[in-house]
Amino acid sequence: MISADHYLEPPTSSGRRPLAGVHRTRRRARRPTGLPDRAVHGDAWPGNIVRTAEGVLMMDLERFSVGPPEWDLVSTAVRAKTTGAVSAREYDRFCAVYGYDVTAWEGYPVLARARELRMVTYAAQHAANNAEWRSQAQYRIDCLRGRSGPRPWSWTGIL
Repeated sequence: MISADHYLEPPTSSGRRPLAGVHRTRRRARRPTGLPDRAVHGDAWPGNIVRTAEGVLMMDLERFSVGPPEWDLVSTAVRAKTTGAVSAREYDRFCAVYGYDVTAWEGYPVLARARELRMVTYAAQHAANNAEWRSQAQYRIDCLRGRSGPRPWSWTGIL
């Protein structure tokens, strides 16, 4: 197997700092008071929802646990605020239905950066074996390194 480093621009010592900073921020941060813990999916996004004749089903439950609902909510917020995959109108409707906008919570930046980093590493992992995704993985890395302007960035789906 060829590693993603073979295809993606290797980080310079200065290029690693922004990514390391995300990790350090998340590790040091204590979760601010938010919503009470409850059942959370752990990887909530539209690709894990299936509509059937009987109703809506959640799939991919290996990360299901009890924890902060903000972790699930931040997934949709990142799709709106970071990747542009959810329009402002759609996000406003989502918040109205849920009754809460996680972006107003003081812990949002920490969880959003963790989600973004997760989305970048996922893309890099798949880029190692699929040339079609290499430019998207590099683009995501460049976004986190501050090379692609302000959010929202136009990330496209992987898989």
